[in-house]
Amino acid sequence: MTLRLYVSLLLFFACSLSYTPLRAQISPTTSTAEANPFAQAAKDTALQKKKNTDWDEAPARIQYTYYNSEVPHYFDSSLLFFHRNQYTQPVWYKDLGNWGTTARNLMFTTNTRPGMYLGYNGWDVYKYTIDSLPFIHTTRPYTSFSFMLGSKQLQWVELMHTQNINPRWNFTFKLANNVSDGFFNLQRTSGFNGFFSTNYKSQNERLRTKFGIIFNNFKQDENGGIRNDSFLTEPLYRNRISIPVRFDNQGIAATRSDVYNRQRNNLFFLENSYAWGKKDSIYNNDSTKVTYSFTPRFSIKHVISLDHTRHQFIDGSPDSVNYLYAGNFSFKVSDTLKSIQNWTSLDNKFSLNTFLGKDSQQVKIEAGIGYRKDFFRTIAYIPNIKDSLFNFDNVYLFGQIGKEALKPEQWTYLANASFFFLGQSAGNLNVSGTLSKRFLNLGQITLGAMQSINDPAYYTQKFRTNFFELNNSFDKQTTTKVYGRLLIDRWKLDVNLSNQLISNYIFLNSDQHFEQYSPAFSILQLSARKRFTFGAFDLDNEAVWQQATNNAPVHVPVLMLRHQLAYKLPIFKGRLDAYLGLEGRYHTAYYADGYSPFYNQFYYQDNILINNRPELSAFFNFKVKRLRAFVTGDQLQQLFWTKNVMQAPGYPAPNVYLRLGFNWVMMN
Repeated sequence: MTLRLYVSLLLFFACSLSYTPLRAQISPTTSTAEANPFAQAAKDTALQKKKNTDWDEAPARIQYTYYNSEVPHYFDSSLLFFHRNQYTQPVWYKDLGNWGTTARNLMFTTNTRPGMYLGYNGWDVYKYTIDSLPFIHTTRPYTSFSFMLGSKQLQWVELMHTQNINPRWNFTFKLANNVSDGFFNLQRTSGFNGFFSTNYKSQNERLRTKFGIIFNNFKQDENGGIRNDSFLTEPLYRNRISIPVRFDNQGIAATRSDVYNRQRNNLFFLENSYAWGKKDSIYNNDSTKVTYSFTPRFSIKHVISLDHTRHQFIDGSPDSVNYLYAGNFSFKVSDTLKSIQNWTSLDNKFSLNTFLGKDSQQVKIEAGIGYRKDFFRTIAYIPNIKDSLFNFDNVYLFGQIGKEALKPEQWTYLANASFFFLGQSAGNLNVSGTLSKRFLNLGQITLGAMQSINDPAYYTQKFRTNFFELNNSFDKQTTTKVYGRLLIDRWKLDVNLSNQLISNYIFLNSDQHFEQYSPAFSILQLSARKRFTFGAFDLDNEAVWQQATNNAPVHVPVLMLRHQLAYKLPIFKGRLDAYLGLEGRYHTAYYADGYSPFYNQFYYQDNILINNRPELSAFFNFKVKRLRAFVTGDQLQQLFWTKNVMQAPGYPAPNVYLRLGFNWVMMN
């Protein structure tokens, strides 16, 4: 166990000493809707408590909202999918065969955020971001501790604590640490992530403040992939760590690779808003209690954020063969190849807001202007050569018109726009709109569209090491997307349809050079989820079909499937909730993207066809009062077929392995 893991455990036990355990019915892992789109969350009445005496005597309630939204969300307490909700990628993501490695989404996505950015998005699926940050409201101090243990030194620990200082001021922090050695040689990973958030609302509800600090740290040893996947069927290599890998410069006795990628990301932001509007006092029937209400009509808002990302690639024993794409080099034994790039973005924006309509049906209109400064620095590590430093100033306009559904059977509509009109990113834009409504006892329908024009990632145009430098000049990428969703609660059916049209698409080719594909191409995607419940059995089914335009530099599996069959066990006359089940995943054969450790990026290739067997796993989930736990066996198909599933060319999935973990909630 690492030092950071010990620190997290000590913090957990320090918090737990001051708590009296009560029955908790929620978990901080994910929201109910995210785990089960067919679930209906109960209404939270905590915000109705105004006086301190009411606050102290109220039953424990907890809810949260996301940034730029007032729609309440509730933490998930379900058990059926609990084994899925731990530190894992979403189901359609593929990593490099070890926990916490760089991952890609098999459902095609592309960057649509306007403005400049560094790139290196392989760890995005694990990151905390502003959009994922919860702003919580709770009537009781709440602590959640999660732990998972698996084969090959796999360890994951997460600690979250939140409490309200008073009914209008909350703070929350979360720490998560993971480490895994992996089944194959030189593929160790580690990560340490966390955030702190607080949200405050004044007594008269005019002033609102949101503040957050986020940090993400990842490190990944690179082995370059196994030399030949035929080794996976040879008895000589039953112990997978003995399979030769590309970067085994120190032999199989080495525990750490000379080649690694590392990324650190830190984000700070502060939002303040002040509103004017209509205030009122509402008395109860006998006039013994009074409730203060405020309906905003106009507000001003200021947001400042500072985002810093540092990406580091180190090769401690470079081989000239690996760098032929950049030139002919003759490395010395003592040479170390380094590429360290830094990106700092300071964003400062101000907006005016007006609110139309009643409190629960208000339409918000926002218009503002922002100034953003981006700093890019590449460290040279060459005597008498200065670091590569670029500064860019950009000014942009942004606006929003929207109404959220805070009550059942209300329409939700939202239109957002941002446009850069001055600076290096002039011409960048993102315009989007959604329309949605949930019908009582029926379901929900959603329609949406998006148009974006955005700059290429910085590292695709300027990549520099202490031995070579690569420069490119690319046009802005454009993306148009239309989509729809139909959710029918009665049938437990969720259907999504989308079509994306992309032009000036930038990708990494098999020669390790970035390239731009100018012609427009489209990707059509259809996904569906259907659940069947019969007695104590539950069958959950998911399917994705997608098709890309011919000749586009994109390969995706045409069909992807996931099926889960679970049985609810009647243990101790129903006093112990438990599910026993099997899960299978499958995708059709396709030319999967390869992985380049030099760019920490997946690349397009059309030489190696990936044709995997279905992946199988079994799980046992159970719950005792405030404790939920699971035991999962993954990659069980290898009990029938020897060869590992291939995640990417040269990168097999693990052998059969076991994971067990739990989540324990305490409330005072």
